[in-house]
Amino acid sequence: MDVKFWKVEAAGNDFILMDNRKLLFKDDLSGWAVRLTNRRLGIGADGLILIENHPEADFFMNYRNADGSGPVMCGNGGRASLFFVFQTGICRKQECRFIASDGGHLGRIDAGQIALTINQPGKIESMQLGKETVYLVDTGVPHMIRFQDNIDELDIYKESPGLRQKYNANINYLERLSDSRWKIRTYERGVEDETLACGTGATASAVTINAVIGDSFPIRLDARGGELHIDKIGDILWLSGPVRKVFEGIISI
Repeated sequence: MDVKFWKVEAAGNDFILMDNRKLLFKDDLSGWAVRLTNRRLGIGADGLILIENHPEADFFMNYRNADGSGPVMCGNGGRASLFFVFQTGICRKQECRFIASDGGHLGRIDAGQIALTINQPGKIESMQLGKETVYLVDTGVPHMIRFQDNIDELDIYKESPGLRQKYNANINYLERLSDSRWKIRTYERGVEDETLACGTGATASAVTINAVIGDSFPIRLDARGGELHIDKIGDILWLSGPVRKVFEGIISI
């Protein structure tokens, strides 16, 4: 069977997107994610996204990490999904509502950027990691936040894999550039590697920056794949940034 797909990148976070409203993929979704996201033997991506029907929303984002884990929430995956449904006409409204593993989200095109709501995180918890104070916050998936200097020179693989396993969290490193502007690097669980950006990680970082450092919203996070902006309007968190179709194709399965 031949299946159409899009390869989409959102601030360097790349995804395979497929219209699965007719449930062409029903079984072994984790296995398909592992095979299709393989960068040597498949299409290659950080994750697989299947766009499916949902009775209470415009669509359901069925997301699987590159290691097959999921369904889980993915902020940049949500923005890539919105780009896909807007571009293909699956959603013909200016604002769409979709369901992910953590509940409902709104999304829209905002000044050429794709923006979506991120559900309110729980309490920010602090803990000691040796002499360093780090922070744990859940924005649909759990994140550890670490404030450090010169993160471009950081060997992200020295401690991140062990911390990710011990705390079952994504590990984010932040360096302040100026007021409300920070540099970020993220080691993602499920990908088990550094990614060029992480939407929920950027949001978790912005919430922590606001609460702990006192920087005001909107907060800009400079990831290796592009800029992400987090704003808080009332009680609602918005994540926005660039999205681009890399290519489309057909794969035989």
